[in-house]
Amino acid sequence: MRPPFLGARLAATLVLAVCLGSATEALASGASPYLPLNLSPEIERKVEQVLILGDQAVQTRPVPISRVLSALPKACERDRHLCEQVRHYLDRYFRTVAVTHASGELAASSHSQLQLPNAHGQRMDSSADGSVVAAYRPFDHLLLTAGGEAFSGPGGRFDPEGTMVSAGDEYLQFDAGWRDQWLSPMTDSSMLISTQAPTMPSLTVSSQMPFSPLGLEYQFSVAKMSYQDDIAWDTADSTSTAGNPRLASFHVGIAPVAGWSFAGNVLLQYGGGARPNSLGDLFNFLFQQTSITSGGSANNRFANRDVSLTSTYTFPATTPLETYVEYAARDTLHGELYRFHETGLSAGLHIPELFKRYDLRVELSEWQNNWYTDYVWTEGMVNDGSVIGDWGAAWRDFQNALGGRSAMVSLGFPIRTTDEINLQYRLLQDAGYVFTCTLCGVTPPRPYVLAHMLTLDYAQPRANYTRGLMLDVGRDEYASGFVRLSAYVRLDGGSGGAALAEDDQDDQDEDAPDSQGGQEGQQPSIAEGSRLERFVAVGATEARLGLNLGGFSAASESAPTLYQTHYSPYVGAGLRRAITARADLGVRADLDDLNGLMVGLRILDYRYRLGHHVAVGGFVGFARYSGPTPAQGLYYGYGLQWRDLWRGWDLSLEQREFDALQRDKVRASDSSALQQTGDPVEWYTGDAVTLALAHAF
Repeated sequence: MRPPFLGARLAATLVLAVCLGSATEALASGASPYLPLNLSPEIERKVEQVLILGDQAVQTRPVPISRVLSALPKACERDRHLCEQVRHYLDRYFRTVAVTHASGELAASSHSQLQLPNAHGQRMDSSADGSVVAAYRPFDHLLLTAGGEAFSGPGGRFDPEGTMVSAGDEYLQFDAGWRDQWLSPMTDSSMLISTQAPTMPSLTVSSQMPFSPLGLEYQFSVAKMSYQDDIAWDTADSTSTAGNPRLASFHVGIAPVAGWSFAGNVLLQYGGGARPNSLGDLFNFLFQQTSITSGGSANNRFANRDVSLTSTYTFPATTPLETYVEYAARDTLHGELYRFHETGLSAGLHIPELFKRYDLRVELSEWQNNWYTDYVWTEGMVNDGSVIGDWGAAWRDFQNALGGRSAMVSLGFPIRTTDEINLQYRLLQDAGYVFTCTLCGVTPPRPYVLAHMLTLDYAQPRANYTRGLMLDVGRDEYASGFVRLSAYVRLDGGSGGAALAEDDQDDQDEDAPDSQGGQEGQQPSIAEGSRLERFVAVGATEARLGLNLGGFSAASESAPTLYQTHYSPYVGAGLRRAITARADLGVRADLDDLNGLMVGLRILDYRYRLGHHVAVGGFVGFARYSGPTPAQGLYYGYGLQWRDLWRGWDLSLEQREFDALQRDKVRASDSSALQQTGDPVEWYTGDAVTLALAHAF
């Protein structure tokens, strides 16, 4: 019998041979440990701030320590106090033997079976939890870590979280053991895989730092999921099998310019019991077009596949910020490789130094129906009963796989000398068509309501540790209220490093540039060096929007799409920064009313300045349309701009394209179209011409 991870090792070797062939040089710096993920929120927030100030866009987590070290020099120029706190915390990772993480919590709560967001399956009624990780580095290229996480209560368990063997350097590292996976720049809701479920044992091979002029990074992983009793597999004697499915993940990203990165991710659930799980079948399926259907034999389907495209852009200006977007999907649209079906769209904004005092983060997510379910792996994309992706999908009847949307706002700020307050508010609304959806499975026992959760965290950093109190209060998707009060202590460095930073603060103030550009001989500020430009735009749009009802017959596929013309006011807002002497790159949000709100998110908004006044540009991104249910798809366009028309005002003319914004026919009003075409999906296609005035500031 072949060892369970032999195929994974061979696959990792093949992937690395291709990826590393383009690397110009591999600097041996040793195996990198990782920051704890959703275990030490206080230090994780500080590290996120360092990464933004250091102009480092992160697409996956946990974050390698080597990535943080590369961001520190730039971050220290901006915030020496923050820098010294993070450096003090990182000191533990450079010892031969060290306890790198430890935490404990005691809690009292109302009786609730609700799962806590991103807590490895821990329930609200858990009264105690703890975690610890210790590391031993016998030499530079080998790192041994032993860890564990446990929590009490009816769903209590212990997992060897953080226990693994790591070998390699910053361009080629192998991790074997219980390593978390998080394939998204979102920090509260990752569509493909997050820390909502218990960590799976896995073999991971990855680069810890970008390499080559394109800033390439990669990650490949194969994990063993929990046992499933009912996996579809047709034989002469049975229609099902049982066993442990495998979960493979692929991540490839680029960071060709400072601050911006783009990545593609694939997640494959396959195997289990008698189902095939060979290396050849895995790689063949990776590049196939799929169409999820309950028709035909389950034997013809190798894997349950999810994909995502993510983008992150940091702007280390006077008020630094970071924007990020995730577009995820379960299926291709009618077999077209670059168009998707059953999608999810998420976006976030992080301002770590708002008014020099507040740490503000806002995230929005929306997903269509059928996420984390499947007709072959009938228990779904779960591990030990917990959804492996977005926490919002765990707050629903899992047999009723309808869509939903969530929002999260967090605000952190210091009080007194070192104490901190962190407020977080989550909202979740499962889709309102729950009792009319014909494609969403079993109807839940009662209607869903708007769920919400307010978290108040009072942290007291002390010498080498942090203690605190946390209050969670809210109601679940069925309007049942809950309250949870906990006290915790974490070995996260506490207020260590702050004293040195305070001693140096006077020097930092003396070196800071004044409002006229600073002292002679100093380097320009980050804002000046990156030439950040913020802008808002208003204008008018003429748009054509058509609805394709789908269908599989030749007549349906050849039928022309009927378009309607709409006239709408236009509002936009964005940021851009110079990447060359003439080129700018940024992000932007567009709003139109096309008999329904049309939201466009530009993840790549490029402008080339031909002279002082004339510029041309193009963009790509994703759009969301408020149809009978939300429709999501691709968005791109191009335009011409006259710069500085009058006192900072620019005039632009743009052509924008909305490409296959799809939705499922899940409402009662969709029944006639569903019967007519036999196709569960329909999509909007259109274009728009927009004339707008933009004001930069």
